[in-house]
Amino acid sequence: MSTEATPSAALLELLDPILARVAALDLASCADEAQIRELEATIEREFPHAGERVQAIGRALERGVQEGWLANRGQPEARFSRVAKPGPATHGLSIDVVSMVGAGLEHTHPAGELTIGFPADMDRAPDTCQFEGRPPSWVFLGPGSRHVPRVIGERMNLIYFLPDGALQWHRP
Repeated sequence: MSTEATPSAALLELLDPILARVAALDLASCADEAQIRELEATIEREFPHAGERVQAIGRALERGVQEGWLANRGQPEARFSRVAKPGPATHGLSIDVVSMVGAGLEHTHPAGELTIGFPADMDRAPDTCQFEGRPPSWVFLGPGSRHVPRVIGERMNLIYFLPDGALQWHRP
């Protein structure tokens, strides 16, 4: 029997300190733009997008999508998968990965959503793509926010953290 960690377990290990920190933040109170930007700045300060841990997450997403164990369902423009359901091991957050270009499906985040975005090809310059009109970075959408997620430019890999997995889909 192999003692080597599965790719999902290795990804969860990389994510654990981020999950713990996100769970400790008061996401529900981030109602206005200033509070949202402060939350994003806090996460960026503690887990810089250009830092070793977050870039390792981006490389793990790239590898997982290429190998077919991440973002292995859906349509070619928007592939998705659930890494983990909310529970004690994920500090109450669900973890989902989407590899997309263009527009996704409209939905609402009852308790908010924190996303980290990366170019799908980590060798590409970050300015080749945008999620929600922003370059690859931390993006927080507050409680009750409703949107059609959109990637402009090159394909992106996105990892979403949802408190209690709360998400409401809207029919097209």
